[in-house]
Amino acid sequence: MIDSRTRCAEVDADFNLLSWNSRRMKRDPNLKTIIDAIPFAIFIVNHNLQVFYVNQAASQTYGADSEAILKRLCGKVLHCLNERNSEAGCGTTAHCPDCAIRTSVNTAIRGKSVFRQKYEMKIQRGKRLEKVYMLISSAPIGHLDEQLALLTIDDITELTDLKKLLPICAECKKIKRDDNVWENLENYFRKHSDIRFSHSICPDCAKKLYSNINSKNDIT
Repeated sequence: MIDSRTRCAEVDADFNLLSWNSRRMKRDPNLKTIIDAIPFAIFIVNHNLQVFYVNQAASQTYGADSEAILKRLCGKVLHCLNERNSEAGCGTTAHCPDCAIRTSVNTAIRGKSVFRQKYEMKIQRGKRLEKVYMLISSAPIGHLDEQLALLTIDDITELTDLKKLLPICAECKKIKRDDNVWENLENYFRKHSDIRFSHSICPDCAKKLYSNINSKNDIT
């Protein structure tokens, strides 16, 4: 049982951390501008993975206002499937000791940095299950008597999906997704990349389809 003095001390520590972040950003407004301009998610967290600062990319990526993210645990913010399936939440599941995010933060808390460690994570957005791929980096940040970690998460799911071997139907050319649904090739690439298709007819197909047309020019 936590007594009232311990709880007050924890609240004071949390308040000091949040106000420290606020003061630091106000003291150097260019710092916030620079961090918000970085196109991947940045968090400042403690050893429990409790969030004390996020940049705009993190807020946009994980669908929550920065103020709503503060004080929450990373597993909750990132929509971790293991966290969703646990009543006790982030940090308590059998999978948490092997979590690359948690281990990289713990490494930073001990004073060392982690650079671009690849991690595969299952998440749940509403009723939809997804597999995402990330590059995790972390670095130590000192604050009073508590060590914090600067955590960066670069979502490389789209790039990973394009590099992996895709099962494709030999007849209709549909692509089989991870959820065993066969999807039209054009739709698949539209969702997973910036590739857009324009349509034409190659000379060989033109001969098959329009063999009755006699033209000196290739149909392209």
